[in-house]
Amino acid sequence: MRRTAAGAGLLAALTLVAAAPASPAAPRYELRRVDLSSYPLVRLVVRSSRGAPAPVPYADGRRVHGADVENLGGAKAVVLAIDRSQSMRGTPLARATDAAAGFLRRKRSADEVAIVSFGPRSLAQTTFARATIDADNALSSLSTASRPGTALWDAVVLSASQLRKQGLLGRVLVLLTDGRDVGSVATLADAVRAVQRAKVVVYAIALGHADRAPLGRLAHASGGSLYGAATSDVLAAVYGRIARELSRTWSVSFPTSARPGDTLTLSLGRTGARVPVVVPGPRVSVSGSWLPSRLVRSPAGVAATALVAAVVVFLVALRLLALPAAERSRRLVLSHTEPRARRARPSRRARLASAVAALDRSLRRGRQWEQLERLVSRAGIPVSASTLLLGGLAAAVACSLLALLLGVSGFGVVLAFVVGFAVPLVAARIVARRRVSAFDDQLPDVLATVASTLRVGHGLKAGLQAVADDGPQPASGELRRVLSEARLGRPLDEALISMCERLGSDDLMYVATAVDVQSRVGGSLAGVFETVAETVRQRQQHRRRVRALTASGRASATVLSLLPFVLVVLVSLVNPHYMLPFLRSGTGHVLILVSLVSISIGALLLARIANVKG
Repeated sequence: MRRTAAGAGLLAALTLVAAAPASPAAPRYELRRVDLSSYPLVRLVVRSSRGAPAPVPYADGRRVHGADVENLGGAKAVVLAIDRSQSMRGTPLARATDAAAGFLRRKRSADEVAIVSFGPRSLAQTTFARATIDADNALSSLSTASRPGTALWDAVVLSASQLRKQGLLGRVLVLLTDGRDVGSVATLADAVRAVQRAKVVVYAIALGHADRAPLGRLAHASGGSLYGAATSDVLAAVYGRIARELSRTWSVSFPTSARPGDTLTLSLGRTGARVPVVVPGPRVSVSGSWLPSRLVRSPAGVAATALVAAVVVFLVALRLLALPAAERSRRLVLSHTEPRARRARPSRRARLASAVAALDRSLRRGRQWEQLERLVSRAGIPVSASTLLLGGLAAAVACSLLALLLGVSGFGVVLAFVVGFAVPLVAARIVARRRVSAFDDQLPDVLATVASTLRVGHGLKAGLQAVADDGPQPASGELRRVLSEARLGRPLDEALISMCERLGSDDLMYVATAVDVQSRVGGSLAGVFETVAETVRQRQQHRRRVRALTASGRASATVLSLLPFVLVVLVSLVNPHYMLPFLRSGTGHVLILVSLVSISIGALLLARIANVKG
């Protein structure tokens, strides 16, 4: 009875095991190619099993973070190179073009495709485009050459040069031929170097009796594959296999900290097969150095060396900030001749302030520097022009370092530097514009207050002092500065004119002109201020009325100026690969600069049209 129960339990367990679903197979990865030609950038071509996730690269047993992994089944640039030599006459060429057209129909919408044909010479039939209409027309009109010859390697070099200009990370060349190279200027070695330099993956199709050895070498050198087709009937199936293989082929790129001559061990996953690779270049030897090898090569040693270097740089900076010998001698003499209250040694902050003041004095030449000083004064910022300039440089360096840490290209680093340098200047300009606008709004009330003070028998300085003591900012601060200059001996009318030039206010200049004329010809100064106050108030009302009438035009100018940037953001969110050619190619960078310049010119023209001086 027990045996029966035990047998029944064993049978039930076996039944459950048999009925349990089989565990999915572990993903497999094959490292097809390692490219170190762009050292310190390491590029891998990886083939995965069907349905496997993106590969995770490991270098020297440690996971590489921030690697750029691109699936060739996604957005990519593809060149279909088709042999049209005389041996392809008739059915082979017709079926080859039909198979290539079928490959185009299966491509992704973000793919960019171009057609290259080769016979006695290679020829680019189309340029790169996402739409397939040009490629389809080129394939349908493709005919065999009238002269003998197969410029196979010239076609590979031409295709690689075209793919190198594309900004997409995925670059694929599908090469179809039924013979061997005859009549090319380039050699097989030139073709291999061209595809490796352009980071192109080659999928070669050997039709019929084609010479497979050089095609296999070319495909293997690029990380691609060689496919054989006995007859042209199977070309459609071969192109389908290539399309499926692209979906499980990955391009992996990441920077390495290994030095030339070091052995870098690469693997895909923690348990994957490890492939040792020697970094190209002469090996950096430390055997004859006074530093031990362990200190130079271990992470802890590198960190310690960096810490010591930072301390040395800090001490050198302190030494540079120290007072020179002449200044120390002068202070030593003063310590014995001056009272104790004046013997205090300046602090580090005072030394820094004196250094900034010295820089300000040395740069105080030229029209641009005067404009920068006027901007700082108009904004009311309690710093000098050199401090603002140094702040812009610091912000530019910080933005550039942030862009470098984020892995942005060289163009992006330069753009980040320019943006960082411009941010403090733009912020100061915005603050200055708002401060001047606030002063203009307060000006009628200020003039009315001064006129009332003059009516009761006080002088102009007393009226200005009343506003400086009880008035709001920024009018009180500016008038307080005018009175301070007048107490130091500067004529009051010159101090007022200097305030007008400093603020750049048209209404204030009108007031200063009226005061100057009254001081020369005489008359009731209180009446002049009342008249000017009423005139300024009417001018401001007229200006507000004009701004209300032009609000629609200014809004249109703002929308039209911001519309390109909004469209770029929306398109990037919908299709992130659409903007990659602009960000990762030299032509795209030039187009971005041209677009920014044209947008700036258009925004300036629209602002001029919508801005009516009231």
